[in-house]
Amino acid sequence: MELYQLRQFAAVAKLENMTRAARSLHVAQPAVSKTIRNLESELGAPLFERTGKGLRRTPQGDILLRYARDILRAEQDARHEIEESLHHAGSLCICALSCSGRLGDILAGFAAAHGPADLRIAGAPEGSDLLLDSAVSLDGVPESAELLCEEEICLAVPAGHRLAGRGTVSLTELADDPFIALSHSHSFEQVSAYIFQSAGMDVHAAIECDSAALQLKLLACGMGVALVAAGDWQQADNTVRLLHIRDTQCRRYIYMQVLSRFQTQLLRQFQDYLRGWFAAGQPTSSGT
Repeated sequence: MELYQLRQFAAVAKLENMTRAARSLHVAQPAVSKTIRNLESELGAPLFERTGKGLRRTPQGDILLRYARDILRAEQDARHEIEESLHHAGSLCICALSCSGRLGDILAGFAAAHGPADLRIAGAPEGSDLLLDSAVSLDGVPESAELLCEEEICLAVPAGHRLAGRGTVSLTELADDPFIALSHSHSFEQVSAYIFQSAGMDVHAAIECDSAALQLKLLACGMGVALVAAGDWQQADNTVRLLHIRDTQCRRYIYMQVLSRFQTQLLRQFQDYLRGWFAAGQPTSSGT
């Protein structure tokens, strides 16, 4: 059993989907499928079973995941502790399942405040040192995590939309409008699903795109409407309007969670910077 096999298994276990797991690890989907088959053959037990919505871990998969997480964290901790013992600044691996659109500003601001650092971005929590994620309620924030802020989820509509002049709308008023969703953000998909469910709606995205920049262009062209985090759209131009949503809970709670058991000086500095960045109202990279 190799470390790369455990990393791929952990990603599939997290996302419950081979294609998403492969995308998050930047490897081909057939390679991930082969890794899972080889693990199942080696262990003599199925690790996943197929459902109508994707994959679900078997009891044996749950057992392996528990050990895989410990092994991957121990491997990462060993690297960091050795790096610090050699008087190196070390590296920091960050997984941003939420606020990925703001991560560029965060990293630029951190570099301006602390100088160049070996910062890496991961697509999955497994093997990462720090997780930046969100929950739809305070109860969903892990006990070991630290809440950074809460922010409103708004409805973005084109400036020429029939409801663009309204400050507040009911989500059901747009049930017949095509929704534009971000396909790369599993975390925001969960938030969106929760909001639709709370509003008693079952809306499927008519258009999926892989970046907020493309989403903005589609909105500006009048291609549809979208649920967006208010913090991500502070710089939106006048082609799009943000509307408050009534009749349902439309907030998310952004938190950071340390995944590495050995906290390097770089990790502690980055945590402090994140606290200040969110407390200051999410400044741009020019701020400190």
